[in-house]
Amino acid sequence: MEYPKISVVTPSFNQGEFIEQTILSVIGQQYPELEYIIIDGGSTDQTESIIRKYEKHIVYWVSEKDKGQSHAINKGLEYATGDILCWLNSDDYYLPGTLLEIGQILSIDKPELLHGNCIHLNEDNNFTHGSYFDSFKSWDISKGTHIVQPSSFWTRKAYELAGPLRDDLHFGFDWEWFARAQARGVIFTSSPKYFSVYRIHNGQKSDDKNNARFVELIQIEKQLNDAKFDYIDTYLKKYSGNIRLIYDITSNRFLNFLEYRLLKTFHPELIKLMDRVSLKKYIRYCYQPQKGL
Repeated sequence: MEYPKISVVTPSFNQGEFIEQTILSVIGQQYPELEYIIIDGGSTDQTESIIRKYEKHIVYWVSEKDKGQSHAINKGLEYATGDILCWLNSDDYYLPGTLLEIGQILSIDKPELLHGNCIHLNEDNNFTHGSYFDSFKSWDISKGTHIVQPSSFWTRKAYELAGPLRDDLHFGFDWEWFARAQARGVIFTSSPKYFSVYRIHNGQKSDDKNNARFVELIQIEKQLNDAKFDYIDTYLKKYSGNIRLIYDITSNRFLNFLEYRLLKTFHPELIKLMDRVSLKKYIRYCYQPQKGL
């Protein structure tokens, strides 16, 4: 049986607490045509010693300062020679048999991307839940993050069609790349199978409380859905005073439960386009950052 070569790139920076499990999940696949690449951003913890521990299983690795996660992934993908490409962050890990499954499903002669489901693991309370993708439901990657990155894999032809990640982005580069791949004609195929574990922990940058992340994601979404935000901005210009009044009324913690009800009652069109938490952040950080709420 012939196995397509699969290149796995792991970007890393100061995640020595988790990276050994990540590495073991990759080399433990025992996939016969594996090309494993680790691009570390110059970690100062135990990361480098752990990488050296498994050096014989790694085709290429480097530890040096870079411009961030997307830049590190691009460096790894540029070095990769596989028929199938992917990246696995240094705090996530693959489930057993994942690469063998991927090697059997993807057609390397097509610009194809395969994405499956993922287990989410909360490191603080050991709570887990699984994603679920309904392949029969109408969806559009440009309108939201519908793909779990560690459970996505694509052919070299797909990568050549979509191009590298934008290394000026630090939070939503995966979403932007998926949307670009879709727009350029990459074939998206979904699988109900679970391929990976996405770890949720205090040290990760994809935190909902990270305002810089929110602003970058909004900027990406504006580029993808400008008509939506033209409508939102026009609406806010007309009704921002009323919306501010609702926020003032519900700022008391005993009345906070009224916020969504009032917004839904008086501004149903707006609350359909953006949830109440994101709306407040949008007004504070994106629409009128100088005034705040």
